[in-house]
Amino acid sequence: MSIIPAGPYRTLTTVEGDTFPYYIVPFDANGNCEGPLTQQHLMAHAANHSDIFVFSHGWNNDWSTATQRYESFIKGFQAQRRSLNLPMPAGYKPLLVGVFWPSQALEWFDSETGPGFAAGGDPAEQDAAVEASRRMLNDIATRLAAENRSRFFTLAQAERLSGSEAREFASLLLSTGEASADDDAGPSASVTESDMLASAAAFGEPEPDYDAVHGFSPQQGAPSASAGSLPQAALGLGDVLQALDPRQILKPFTVWQMKNRAGKVGGRGVAALLEGLRRQSKARIHLLGHSFGCKVVMTAVCSLPEDLGADDGQPPVTSAVLLQPAVSQYAFAPRVPGREPAVAGGFVKALQRVQRPIVTTFSDHDVALTKLFHLALRRQSDLGEDLNIAAGGPPSKYAALGGYGPQDSGAAITDILDPGQAYDFGSARLVGVRGTRTISGHGDISNASTWWLAYAVAASA
Repeated sequence: MSIIPAGPYRTLTTVEGDTFPYYIVPFDANGNCEGPLTQQHLMAHAANHSDIFVFSHGWNNDWSTATQRYESFIKGFQAQRRSLNLPMPAGYKPLLVGVFWPSQALEWFDSETGPGFAAGGDPAEQDAAVEASRRMLNDIATRLAAENRSRFFTLAQAERLSGSEAREFASLLLSTGEASADDDAGPSASVTESDMLASAAAFGEPEPDYDAVHGFSPQQGAPSASAGSLPQAALGLGDVLQALDPRQILKPFTVWQMKNRAGKVGGRGVAALLEGLRRQSKARIHLLGHSFGCKVVMTAVCSLPEDLGADDGQPPVTSAVLLQPAVSQYAFAPRVPGREPAVAGGFVKALQRVQRPIVTTFSDHDVALTKLFHLALRRQSDLGEDLNIAAGGPPSKYAALGGYGPQDSGAAITDILDPGQAYDFGSARLVGVRGTRTISGHGDISNASTWWLAYAVAASA
């Protein structure tokens, strides 16, 4: 008997009282569908619906967390429609699809205690921490040559690594092939051991309170993040290699790993899903992504066949809302600054494949994307660059879209609005929504203002 139902995961009810299906389609790390019968059932019934909403979660989401996030957003969206008497287009008959992909490799970003914390702590928390770290290490180990796995676990379990051990550990991680350079802003040089250790050095300073970095509230969101003691300048390799915690090397690796994995899932798995939905149905397709889930959905759009939609002259996707995207600030730039030869951002194609403006939020309160993301992506040659390029501006060329908004992309910028206030996106193809007022942390993406933003985009004419 299949664990994943070969049909809807749940059946929900619209504000109008009509039932509608909610599917979850799982993919593995390489973008292979793990619920083919579920996907087949979805395709067979897609034509019966007017609007198809496709969600993708970000990092640190197991099955339970991902489904809770999806259902929190769905219920909040529905409750807001009911309380404000918000109409949907005539003949509205929705279908929901939640994408699930393995994205749990960043557990240590939430806690510095790890599996070795004091035995006097909460046993349930200790069990959860051990299980999470075990899953992460096993996920990496399965991608190593069999003869290297024992050495990998030995180094990963060490309290401190010498300089030679740190380089050996970095080399093992790179041998998985899951940390290729990828910043959504065109191709760049291959990642080296020195790149990884340089990023580890940048993470070497005391870190902030992580309660709101990946916080999740099904109501009004997470509490504001504490800035704490944040890295202001990168350490040199000589400093960090004197005694390095292996977790400091795992941090940048897992950022690269999950970012690249999101691209594989989007380009191989979700692209095929969207193509099938578009060919089977004339429904409006709406995309919603969070964090690395934004890379999933945008890579999927950019990977669609060029001729998709040519039969009716309509772009294959109707709308896209990107909530705190963990992608490059230049992902939509027609030309990425400082790149020679000239190269366009990785998601430029999406601007012509989505009918309505692509809308993306960013927030000063997103600690993960304003303080940490660009540190993980810094190469050795970038260490020591000025982190104060402009007051209030991005601290690095590797800064995140969800932290600082779209750069060099011709985007319109507007402030996030409260329910009932009308958005005017004008003729812009890309809109950056400054969400600092209501988005209090990286995980605070299910609240009244984000439900209203999703409604404004999906229900617009």
